[in-house]
Formats: sequence, structure tokens, C-alpha cells
Amino acid sequence: MLRILCFVFAGLISPIVLATPNPWLSLVPELERDQPNQNPINHQIQLDERAPQIKSGGLVQALNGQDMRMPGFVVPLESDGDKITEFFLVPFFGACLHLPPPPPNQIIHVRHPAGIDMVEPWEVIWISGQMQVKATDVEGIASAGYAMSLNKDIEFYVP
Repeated sequence: MLRILCFVFAGLISPIVLATPNPWLSLVPELERDQPNQNPINHQIQLDERAPQIKSGGLVQALNGQDMRMPGFVVPLESDGDKITEFFLVPFFGACLHLPPPPPNQIIHVRHPAGIDMVEPWEVIWISGQMQVKATDVEGIASAGYAMSLNKDIEFYVP
């Protein structure tokens, strides 16, 4: 009987545990979450060209000043050789490098004077800090709609 109750309880709780919210979705205004924001397919684009960033999409002003923890991939912008001192945090691998950049409301600009250790482009990290609704444009790469001041070291994602 105890086994049956354990299985029933596990079956009821498992979906709750597995259904972790997507923190990147919280950066998109609620009314825009069901709207597609993909670039149209262009078969004429050259391999060495990148599709332009879609600049549409609003920002969530209520996030300004909030402490947040976000997972993502690092797109280095500046380094001092051993440490990355400025980077974009993006929600998917290859964003801004091999693929069109995500919209500004899906890019977080991070400056960390002490720097973070170099990370591989495919490694997922977690950052924690105070979110700012702040537009930043890095010529030739992308525009970010948010910025974050880190309040602790990065953490590597462990599945």
C-alpha cells in the first residue's frame, strides 16, 4: 500500500518539479509572448553575412532594480586576456556569432571589472545580480535591452 501511495504522490509532484519556468520569457512583455519574432528566411544571403537583428519587442520596466538569476551563453565583448570583463548573455548557443542576434529584450549586457574566467561558447552559465532596463548598442554585434550588475561569481550549469 505504501508503494502505491509513493507512486501516486510521485506522479502528482513530478510535473510540478519538472515544470521550471523559463526566466528568459520573463524579459518579454506578457502581451508579446505569443508573437513570433523570427527573421524571415532569406536564401539569397551570403554565408559570410548575418541576418540583421530584429529590433522590435518591448522591455519589462518592472524588472528594473530586481535581483535576478539568469542562465545563458556568453558572447564576449571585451577581455584582458585571462578574464572576460564585458559580455552579452544570450538564451541560445551561437546567438550573435553564427545566427542572427535575438531581439534586444533577449540580450543582457554585463560589465564586470574584475572579470569572469574564460568560458567556452557552448557552456551554459548562471549569472546573478541586479537587472537594469537599459539599452546598449554594440556596433556590428547587437543591441541589448537589459543590463546586469553581477553580485556574485558566475556558476556553471550542472544538469
